[in-house]
Amino acid sequence: MNRTFNRYFGLMLLLVVAVELALAQQPPIKIGELNVLSGSFAAYGKSGRQGAQLAIDEINASGGLLGRKLELIQVDDQAKPDVGVQEAKRLILDEKVNFLVGIDSSSVALAVAPLTNEYKIPLVVMHGATPALTEQCNPYVFRTSNNARMDANAAADLAAKLPYKRWANIGPDYEYGHSSWNDFIARLKEKRPDVEVVGEQWPKGGESNYTPYITALVQQRPEAVFSALWAGDLVTFVRQANAFGFFKQIKLFVDPIGAALESIGPLGKDAPLGELFSTRYWFLQSQSPTNKKFVDAYHSKWGEWPSYNAEEHYAGVQMLAAAVRKANSLDADAIKKAFEADGGLTYEAPEGKKWMRPADHQVFEALVWGYTTPSNDYPFVVLKDITMVPESDTVYPTKCK
Repeated sequence: MNRTFNRYFGLMLLLVVAVELALAQQPPIKIGELNVLSGSFAAYGKSGRQGAQLAIDEINASGGLLGRKLELIQVDDQAKPDVGVQEAKRLILDEKVNFLVGIDSSSVALAVAPLTNEYKIPLVVMHGATPALTEQCNPYVFRTSNNARMDANAAADLAAKLPYKRWANIGPDYEYGHSSWNDFIARLKEKRPDVEVVGEQWPKGGESNYTPYITALVQQRPEAVFSALWAGDLVTFVRQANAFGFFKQIKLFVDPIGAALESIGPLGKDAPLGELFSTRYWFLQSQSPTNKKFVDAYHSKWGEWPSYNAEEHYAGVQMLAAAVRKANSLDADAIKKAFEADGGLTYEAPEGKKWMRPADHQVFEALVWGYTTPSNDYPFVVLKDITMVPESDTVYPTKCK
């Protein structure tokens, strides 16, 4: 009995060693990740890398892809389009990456996207959320997370059921902020023609003094405020708004990514309570085995709870890997066909099913919304009275054929 077991164990050990040697002899498949690693959005670059690396570690441990290991090379695009293009070109030409992934800023994503045609290299966007990206119908651009239009439409549908008529906005003065507000208010007015816009405030990204914007909002006396502020910008705004008693003077504050751990984590007890927040993935939203495995693995590896950006990067790498396996190739056209085949690639992510529409390479998925409330279990606010907006309610017509 012991001899048989020892022989079996020895054979398995030899097999593992053989696989490792085979992988080591092949050049790695290189994934170039662009994220923000500096400034007020730097926490997103950190969580994105951690999520992507966890997926890569799991894939490598199971034998890699096409008999080769994956290697992640992350760079800082500084949330600046010109820097993003420069770094993307360096990844392509100097590092010889096979894929580009990541990108936190919508403006950077739009600037980098044309390079995919020039160099015929797939780009998988896991964060930047402007709907304009997939409306360009670029054959080699794929977004594996939901976009700002889906968030804004869901927010408007929920807001339309509430009694508030006087609305204002405060959002970042660039593509993501403007597209989020425009989609939100257009959808809300369709459902509630009695809604009135009393003001719009547009601080620059990285703003350090929100006093003029908060003062203007207070003077405009809105009942409810929509905001696409995120990361360090949201943290700074909330702390300064608290000093003015801002959240006590309005009835509701709505933010599509307000519950991101990169924001509510640093805010701690300073986070406003009873506000309607969303996040593209909420680590407590599901007790499914897939989600539990991911949360446990992420927390064990990094000592943190996974934010939506961590999960979206994890899921994005896994979806890319699924396309590579399906294509059995690294060729850009083969990857495109794999993402589009059979009605669009689907993947069971920790947050639930993701479906990529073949026409425009946009993922659609269920969205989680809830109201902020204190927690005895975590050092940050959590969501209660959660509403899951089904995938079917997030789909909108495509501009691509």
